Amino acid sequence: MVAVPYPVDVDAPSVRYYTGYGLSNTIVKPPYSTLTAYDLNTGTIKWQVRTGDEPRAAAQGATDTGVISQRSGIITTVTGLLFHAGEDGKVRAHDVETGKVLWTGTLPAGSRGGPAMYEVNGRQFLIVNASQTPQGGRGAAAQVTGQRAYVAFALKE
Repeated sequence: MVAVPYPVDVDAPSVRYYTGYGLSNTIVKPPYSTLTAYDLNTGTIKWQVRTGDEPRAAAQGATDTGVISQRSGIITTVTGLLFHAGEDGKVRAHDVETGKVLWTGTLPAGSRGGPAMYEVNGRQFLIVNASQTPQGGRGAAAQVTGQRAYVAFALKE
């Protein structure tokens, strides 16, 4: 994306952020997305965490931003884990009581849609779609040139 120059008399920021798909005027500051747990008995927020790092912001040194395009789901286990895979190319296991990230796995590409669980011979597995560009591009920009896969993770016995 070509940067439009600031007017000469404007104190321009040292870093400019572009989304590449028309949201640059609506994004003010992180967090761009959060994962929120509600206490349905009280109607209050139990915890809220940012959903990873926006890859383009991370490339410029930003951390803990949440990703801009969050079109992925979650899945929970009876043992108190919440798994979330995002477009930043990571899958994270959160503690359902606190939201704390307990584990992070790397995917070959970003993820859209919901992860799934299955069992084989008493062993539980998490499977994640990793087929989206981690940059959240659209149209031709969304073509993934690297690996695409369904990735399975075995949970500890």
